[in-house]
Amino acid sequence: MSVQLTEDVTWLAESYPHGEKHLHVSVYLVEHDDSYILVDSGSFYHREQIDAQLAETIGDAPVDALVLSHADLPHSGNVPEFRDRWPELTLVSSSGSPAVVGLGHADVTAEIGGTMDICGRTFSFVDPPLADIQHSTWIFDHDSGVLFTADGFGNYHAPEHAGEPFGAVDGGVPTADIRDYHRDALRWLCYVDPARIDPAVDALFEDLDVSVLAPTHGNPIEAADFPEYRARLWAAIEEISRTDPHDL
Repeated sequence: MSVQLTEDVTWLAESYPHGEKHLHVSVYLVEHDDSYILVDSGSFYHREQIDAQLAETIGDAPVDALVLSHADLPHSGNVPEFRDRWPELTLVSSSGSPAVVGLGHADVTAEIGGTMDICGRTFSFVDPPLADIQHSTWIFDHDSGVLFTADGFGNYHAPEHAGEPFGAVDGGVPTADIRDYHRDALRWLCYVDPARIDPAVDALFEDLDVSVLAPTHGNPIEAADFPEYRARLWAAIEEISRTDPHDL
């Protein structure tokens, strides 16, 4: 389903079963002066659903740019199809060595820590405090204030909460669903002092005026809900840090 997050950012909220819970594998569409920019391409397993949501939102219009947070398949799985479909598509890679991660055809490489104009719109590329692999970036859209956080700030969700922002879920997404997701996706967290995570996240919010946190694998979090989500995330990370790695 497609969900309007801001005036010009649409959440393409694909969700699939993960045990008793579900997990989003989302794509975000940014509209700017009759240009369309995708943040991540989604998984090829969900191409049909993503195509349907794109048709619902932009009809037959071409996508002008595709910006990747990183190159693993839930994020880049539809790159070949989209490049064939839209020959003028500009592909922006987060990796300084795109060929190494299978993106040798990338048109532009983002500089993590830098800022770039894409289709007349300004994006910054953040070194993420929560990432699953190297060559990952979080992508900040200066016009809307949306921060696309790839694998950070995610969660599992009950099936009925697919396509709902965090604040629309009655009582919010439970801490257990935030904990279980981060334990599975970011396995290094069991080795980390939780007290070192929070200052890194604080610094990010001091630098950026964030209106919405938009994870690939979670329910988006609007500014009013940041404190509650962060409190649950901190509790989740603290619990993960007490877990014996052999039990994961």
